[in-house]
Amino acid sequence: MTAKKIIDLEEKVAYLQNMLDDMNMTVFRQGERIEKLSELVKDMNKNINSSKNTNPDEDSAGQDKPPHY
Repeated sequence: MTAKKIIDLEEKVAYLQNMLDDMNMTVFRQGERIEKLSELVKDMNKNINSSKNTNPDEDSAGQDKPPHY
């Protein structure tokens, strides 16, 4: 192999390593964000469930009302 071909291959490898590092960082950040969003959804579900449990009469009373025409 000539020196030019070796240099070209080394440049390509360096470029691919840089791109791989960037992609890994992106995936890492997305994983962190997914974890935060999952926690937020869990908290919201807990809040919804606790509000339903504290006011069960309001929900059933609202469903028993006849439709208004």
